[in-house]
Amino acid sequence: MMVFNNNDKLLETAEKFIQEHNMIQKNDIICCALSGGADSVCLLLCLLELRKSYDFILTAVHINHQLRGDESLRDVHFCESLCKSLNVPLQVVTCDVTGYAEKNKCSIETAARKCRYDAFESQKADKIATAHTASDNLETFIHRFIRGSGLKGLTSIPPVRGKYIRPLLCITREQIENYIQIHNQDFVTDSTNLTDEYTRNKIRHNIIPLCKEINKSVEHTSIGMLSALRSEQEYLNLQAQEAFNICLKDKYTLSGLSDFHIAIQRRCIIMFLENNNLSYDSEIIDILLSLYNTGGKYNISGDIYVIGRKDSISVVTIPKEKNTVRCELNIGINQIFPHFFVEALLIRNETYVKNTIIHKKSTKILLDYDKIKGHTILRSRVFGDKIQLSGRNFTSSVKKLIQSDVPVSRRNTVHFLADDMGTIFVEFCGIAERVKPDENTKTLLEIKILEDENGYSDF
Repeated sequence: MMVFNNNDKLLETAEKFIQEHNMIQKNDIICCALSGGADSVCLLLCLLELRKSYDFILTAVHINHQLRGDESLRDVHFCESLCKSLNVPLQVVTCDVTGYAEKNKCSIETAARKCRYDAFESQKADKIATAHTASDNLETFIHRFIRGSGLKGLTSIPPVRGKYIRPLLCITREQIENYIQIHNQDFVTDSTNLTDEYTRNKIRHNIIPLCKEINKSVEHTSIGMLSALRSEQEYLNLQAQEAFNICLKDKYTLSGLSDFHIAIQRRCIIMFLENNNLSYDSEIIDILLSLYNTGGKYNISGDIYVIGRKDSISVVTIPKEKNTVRCELNIGINQIFPHFFVEALLIRNETYVKNTIIHKKSTKILLDYDKIKGHTILRSRVFGDKIQLSGRNFTSSVKKLIQSDVPVSRRNTVHFLADDMGTIFVEFCGIAERVKPDENTKTLLEIKILEDENGYSDF
């Protein structure tokens, strides 16, 4: 069993970091996440030494992801042997990462992390200590920088997050490996860390060495940089929270942001979305800022919209249109909506047809029956409906026509006619140019919209 020298620089640095972030309290139950690699072995040994002065209970957990066959079993046996020699209680949790990834249609990396943290949560412990290092933090910073991230993301791995503590976040991987080597401590190596299969490995093996060519102390200098970013992030969050408390009129409405700096505005919008359990990215934040200033509507999720008016945004739920109701149009009485009936008549008398079209303005709905292609369908509105109305040389969006021409009380019960080529009639709006009667029309289709069989509706 290895014994620490109290003058060890690594341990002193870690202990100072632990105190700075108030990670450990007396009588805590601390569970060390032990993979068997150099980082986690070093963490376990540091916690063992610190236990003497902090008086906490130490346990360990090893997660077998079952991804590397015999190598995974080797890691299990190593951790069991190490913990037995150190008299540290160990729980081994076996996870079916591959099965989880297949079932949930996610990457192996994502599945492994989810299974790992589920196992951590199952531990009876006040704190879970993970062996993230300053090197991990720099890699995370670069990864998020490349992918695109705001200040919050660029602060990378926090020293403390809930019950999770990272005592070695101020220590580089090189320091840990040197320390392990000096003290002749065994550890295991995950073979997947040696390949470039995963993004983090590509950064570790290719980008970090290039950074070190420019600044050989980049991992050390990143510690101070990320610490400064975290401090600025915390300050801006405090300022944004004060502004958010002022601007939040109710859970669903935010106004008054223009009194604050754009950086605070963006954070308030993020808080607003999080407050309504809505996901976001930088593009969505930009869209909502634009809505806030100019007005408009944005579908953010399902039937949930953000409505912008001058100097305010609101989250509203707009139910999606009900399923389309439809039937083939019969000559006679038809019905697709309660309280409304559609009467269809065919007029084949050529003299009547000619006189109706040429010699008087008809207030009836008249279509050239012979111009209708295929089946004639009576239906409700369909998403994306368009029509070229009679007398127009352009196609109109039915949505805009309804907003302009249809009473609000009737917008859910507008009658449509369609043939095999598309929409040919929209109640309140008119008929399509291609079915407009003319001097050559021989057969008219006359449509009447009746309400409760007592008269015409206001079409």
